[in-house]
Formats: sequence, C-alpha cells, structure tokens
Amino acid sequence: MNETGAVETGLRKAPDGLSDHEGQQHGPEEVEIKLAASQSMLENLRHHPALLGQSQSETLRTTYFDTPDGALAAGKASLRVRRRAKGCEQTLKIALGRKSQMQRSEWNQPLHADAQAPDPSAFPAPAALALDRMRGGAHLLPYAELAVERETRLLRRGKALIEVAFDKGEIRAGDRPTQPIAEIELELCEGRLADLLRLALELPLGPDLGWSIRTKAQRAQALAKGRTPQAVSAAPVALTRGMSGARAFQTIGWNVLAHAVGNLGLVISRGDPGAIHQLRVAIRRMRAALSLFAKDLLALDPQARLWRQELREAAMLLAPARDLHVLAQSMKNPPDALLRAEAAATQNAREGLSQPRFQRLWLQLALWLEDGAYLASPLAGVAVEPMAAAMIERQRDAIRGMRKRLTGMSDSDLHELRKDVKKLRYSAGFFVALDKSRIGRAHQGALEQVQGALGQIQDQVSAMEAGVAITRLLDLPRGEALALQAQLDKAMALPAAGRARAIEQARAGLALEKAHAGWWEAL
Repeated sequence: MNETGAVETGLRKAPDGLSDHEGQQHGPEEVEIKLAASQSMLENLRHHPALLGQSQSETLRTTYFDTPDGALAAGKASLRVRRRAKGCEQTLKIALGRKSQMQRSEWNQPLHADAQAPDPSAFPAPAALALDRMRGGAHLLPYAELAVERETRLLRRGKALIEVAFDKGEIRAGDRPTQPIAEIELELCEGRLADLLRLALELPLGPDLGWSIRTKAQRAQALAKGRTPQAVSAAPVALTRGMSGARAFQTIGWNVLAHAVGNLGLVISRGDPGAIHQLRVAIRRMRAALSLFAKDLLALDPQARLWRQELREAAMLLAPARDLHVLAQSMKNPPDALLRAEAAATQNAREGLSQPRFQRLWLQLALWLEDGAYLASPLAGVAVEPMAAAMIERQRDAIRGMRKRLTGMSDSDLHELRKDVKKLRYSAGFFVALDKSRIGRAHQGALEQVQGALGQIQDQVSAMEAGVAITRLLDLPRGEALALQAQLDKAMALPAAGRARAIEQARAGLALEKAHAGWWEAL
C-alpha cells in the first residue's frame, strides 16, 4: 500500500491581486485532503455510501518538470503538463504558509494539444514572475511521468460542494522501478473546510487508509532522484502581527498538525527512527500549544483537555521505540537483546498508530481547529500579541528560580525541569516569527542548551530503566535480564564529574535564558 499519514489542504478561491504578508502575490487556492489507500481499499471506497454519486472517468497523462538542480522543488513548487481527452494544460502550484505545508496557490493554463513542454510565459503575471524567480533562467526538464485512471464525483455535504477523485495508476522515472498510485482526493469546490473534514471522518480510516501529505509531484521527484522519504522537521509558524488569538491558535495548530501527520506515514510504513522522533516532537508541540492557551482562549472548551490526553496516549506508543533507539545509538556495541527490543517496540508503535483511533485523531483535531467551541470565546477576536506575552510568562513560572536549586535536585526533579524547559521552548518558539529583535532566537538557543545538558543525565536514568522495559518486551529469563542491565549500566554510566559538568552547563543555560527572557513583551 502507499505510505499513509498526513494532510494536504488549501482553499480554492480567486483572490485577484491578493498578496501575502511578504507582499508576494498568489493565485487561486485549493483545499484538498488526500487519503492514501491500499489497492483493495480504493476499490471498496468506490462503493462507500458516503461517496456515492454520478461518476465521470478519464485517463490522465502527466509530465513533471523542474530545473536540473531542482529549484522548483526547493521552492515548494511543482510544474506539470497534463494531457487528457479534452485537451492539454499546464499547472503551477506553490506552497503557501498560512496553513503550513498544506496550502497551495494553483494556476492552470491551456496548452496546444501537441505541446511537449510547459510555456512559462503563458501563465498570468504573478505565476510567471514567481516561476522565473525560482528557475533563475535555467532550463525546465522533464523528470517523471504519471499515468492515472481517475474517476470523479461531485457530492453535497451540508453547504459544501466536494469533488471526490479516485486515482489509480503509477509513477515512472527513467528506468527506475515504477511506484503505484492508489489514493482518494477530496477537494472543496465551495463551502467550509469543516464539512470536508467531516466527510473524511465518515470513511474507514485505519491501516489501509490515512491522510497523506506527500503530493504526486513530491513522490515523482523522490523517485527520479532515487531518494527515500525522509522525516519532516517542524516548519516555521506563519504568524503575522495583528492576528487574532483564534487565528493565531489555528495557525499554530495547523503547523503542528502538518509536522505530525507528515511523519506518521513513515512511522507506519517503515518504523523510521527519525520519523518516530519527529512525531514525538510534534505531539509535544501540540500539547504545549494546548497548555499555552488553556487558561485563555481554550478555557471554556472542555475538548481541549481531552485532546491533551489523546495525544499523550499517542506519544506513549512511541516512547519505548524512541528511547531504545537512542540507547542503542549511544553504545558502540549494543547488546542483541537491546536491538531486538527496539525492533519489537517499533513494531508496536507502527501497529498501534495505524489503527482507526489514531488515524482518526489527526482529522478530528483538524476539525476542532476549524470548528471548535473555543472559537466562541470572548478572547477569540483579541490581538494575540498581549495574550502571547501573558501566556509565555505563565509558562516560564515553572522554571523561575531553578538555576540556584540545580545541584541538590534529584534525577526525577531534573527530568521534570527538562520537560518544563521543553514546554517553554515550544511555547515561546511559536511566536519567534513576530520578534523583530532576534532576541527570541537567542532565548531559544539558551533553552536548547539547558535541555541538552539535562538530557545527558536523563540518558543515564533511561539506561537504568531500559533493562526492565527490555525484559518485559522480550520476556527474558532473570539471569539474562540481570546481565543485560549490568551491561547497560556500565556502558551508560555518567561519572560524578560528568554529571557535575552537565549541571553547570544547565546552570549557564538558565542564566542565558534569564538574560534573554522578556522579548515577548515587545511583540
């Protein structure tokens, strides 16, 4: 089956002359949710009661183009020429930032039926200019072809008009093995995104069906370059000055959601260690956002607390796999039992997160972001800057005065401090884009220093606890378990001098944090 687990969305409208906060013009936008499916699931979905309607079928032949050095892909853009029975057209898509990686401008332009290459000058001025800037005069070369059999249906859901497309086909790039395409696209033609999300939630999400952030262009580019999919780091949060509290929270939420679902597919399909780490980070960021706004914008919405618990349980599925991987990577010759336990924990994470409960979680979160009760809060329309300053200060209370107490703190207390530092780093980090002084970035660096120093101590504690976890996973005999624990303790022991250095590094980091704190007051 195809890789599952993420989202692609954008709002289709025609904002003539509209510019983003950087002054760059963009074209009509799209809202589209892509669900990657197994071949059998795709066939079953054609008969799903929620998707029944009058059908139209067509064959699509698509060629993707880029510069030799991949300038368009680097600019989060794609350029294609598509041939179908009713004609030939070229399409340029460019990612926007307002809903993170999931919102794109799209320009379509008819071409002559026998056109073999795109004609950049035929695009409207904003598209042609953006394309010229990205390519920098370089030639546009074909790098992959798609052959797709598409069946489309138009559905009404509430006040929304939704186009459903069932896509089955393959991607070809030179002499490399072809990649299958089996996916369903739900595109909002008119109406609200919430109605689109509700339709997606009516479908049988699970091991054979899940959100997918990887576009056909991205998959084609990866195939052409011979690259395997990689874990996705968090993208910058596209906050702008004067945003309302509700709009800012939605922007943060969509950014974190893209971070999470952009890695979920790699966790489920391959158990990729980097994706497991990034998904844990994304979950922590979402929980930090929920905690940050909990006493203000979200105070009257009981669902916010429930989301924190659901996300905690998702994170618990990942924790053993991540902890055991870090431990194995830190040892020169990791024991075989450790490697077997890591594999078992990874498999548990893959299976657990592929189940309907957690495949649905991300869509449910998205629906809540768009239509949650918090939107009726009296603070929803208040400017976010003063709210942010108060919220960050409140989060900072948890680490205030800790610099003087470090030496006498227990391992468990240091672990709690490290978690508080992470929460503050994520919370303040959401607003760094609004900081013109750049002190915010220095503050982030100080928090990272504290987190890293305390992590050295936590690694030793985790090693001491790992023997128990491995014994449970593998059901080891007592003698073997004791020998394993002794081996782990010896390999991961942190001498008193090393612990003292870590404490001093954390102390220095907290001093820097204090020196740079307060930048949010000037937002």
